[in-house]
Amino acid sequence: MSLSRTWRIKTLVATVAAGAFVLPAQLATAQPAPAPAPAGAEDAAAEPDRTIRMRVGISQQELADLRAKGREAREQGHKSLPVPAPTAQPDSAAPARPAGKAAKPLSVLEADRSSKRAAADNARRTAQIPRTAADPIPTPEHDRGWVPIGEMPHEERLKACFDSDAAGKGIGHIHNRFTYCARWNLEVEYWEIDSKGVPVEKEGTTSAVWRVFGQGDAKDRRVRIFSQIEEDSVDYDWGPIDNIFVAPGVPLSLMGQCSQGSEVCSAGPGSYTMPWATWDNNPIWANWDIYNQEQIGEGRDKISYNQWYVEAFTDNEEYTTLNKAETPPRLVRCDSATYFNKGQAKYPKACIFSEVIPHLTYTRGTTHHAVAEHLYIAFNQPRSTYPLLAPPGQPWPRDKKIPGKYHPDNPDAPGLHRITKKLHPDEIKANKDHKDGACFKTGPERDLYQDTGLPNGTNPGEQCDEYPFASTLEGAGNPDWDFSVKSVPAKDNRVAGGMLRDYYVDDRVLAWDKGLDRPSETNDRFYMKID
Repeated sequence: MSLSRTWRIKTLVATVAAGAFVLPAQLATAQPAPAPAPAGAEDAAAEPDRTIRMRVGISQQELADLRAKGREAREQGHKSLPVPAPTAQPDSAAPARPAGKAAKPLSVLEADRSSKRAAADNARRTAQIPRTAADPIPTPEHDRGWVPIGEMPHEERLKACFDSDAAGKGIGHIHNRFTYCARWNLEVEYWEIDSKGVPVEKEGTTSAVWRVFGQGDAKDRRVRIFSQIEEDSVDYDWGPIDNIFVAPGVPLSLMGQCSQGSEVCSAGPGSYTMPWATWDNNPIWANWDIYNQEQIGEGRDKISYNQWYVEAFTDNEEYTTLNKAETPPRLVRCDSATYFNKGQAKYPKACIFSEVIPHLTYTRGTTHHAVAEHLYIAFNQPRSTYPLLAPPGQPWPRDKKIPGKYHPDNPDAPGLHRITKKLHPDEIKANKDHKDGACFKTGPERDLYQDTGLPNGTNPGEQCDEYPFASTLEGAGNPDWDFSVKSVPAKDNRVAGGMLRDYYVDDRVLAWDKGLDRPSETNDRFYMKID
């Protein structure tokens, strides 16, 4: 359950001379503008309705009080309703608001399957989104791995995520496994209710753009979820006078929640409450930490999943939420793996956004061109790669089977599984022995490759590159898959190898654990994309 907290609202003196915070002039119009649509929502036929709807009841006494305040503001010469200025100071006295009925805990198998389905569906929805000048190829600093979590979103990561049109499509945009964002339309109907709480008459509708941003942690089992009403996105449809002097003063609360019960996860602090007009002019983000409980984790790395969402509501003595608004629940995966580090920095626990197909991109024409070209050939022309499946001049028994090619809309494509020297010494040795045999005709497996390995070993100044990688279960020593070796410039090989090592940490790729239920399905897998 969440501990509750609201923002303390300090009402300003209702005069301009005393510094009253008034609405921008464009809101003081007789007719409201149409509700804003999120980026990327132009093709309504292809994209489902992204409007989240809510209904709120207002007591007759509260309506009378709101309109009395509006009349007072008009009599004092205001052109719009004075409202409180935004503040990040918490008010710990706010009443607690528990989440709804807890969802059932998810097994690693269930959650992994759900993540893969969501990732594939989302890839199909967003496949046609073109890159534009506003959606540049992110720099490594913006694009890779974990960044420190603060009281406000990481500025560069926030911009990079929302610059993508994908934030307004499908499940939102998983920029990488540590960064998530989404944009929704929020539409709230307000109804007058009688003394028994029965809706009597519709008073008006308020609409806005609702933004959610998430950062996964690499040092604890938590994600921090941020939310706000997009600045200058609020529109009122209450009538010419009420649009200006009543609707902007109605309160709205936002609150992050964990879908499962406290034995799985917890969320805090509580709700953030401000009038609509304050949300509309507010650069500050509300935030909540969603913690995952380690003791329920499965396997060596104590893996567990939970879902989270953000809810909108208005509940107090004068308001009754007839049906609250909730963002669709999203999945996170948490672990306590102890083998992640970069230099002296260690990352012993983490939570990541799991509904994405993890992949590393190698790009031809760059500093690792030769390795990227090698993988491209291995995926698309495997019969031209070494080792051959039969000596020259003899027919092949079959085509090569080389796994790991990225197919964003196919969650069941054969992927790669990370292994480490400490956890998987036998597999690492087998990969090396078969690679040495195929590259140099040396080592305990050399006889297998006398007629099928690289004819002349490596060229001067070059190294033998292997794919699948030596650090994967599917490497050269795996009898169920084929592999490819090629002589490549040493510099290209070093650059590509460094990218792979960084990727394992940046995308929190867990190492193979044969102790998991259905290990071939539930272990973390990744893919290679060649540009």
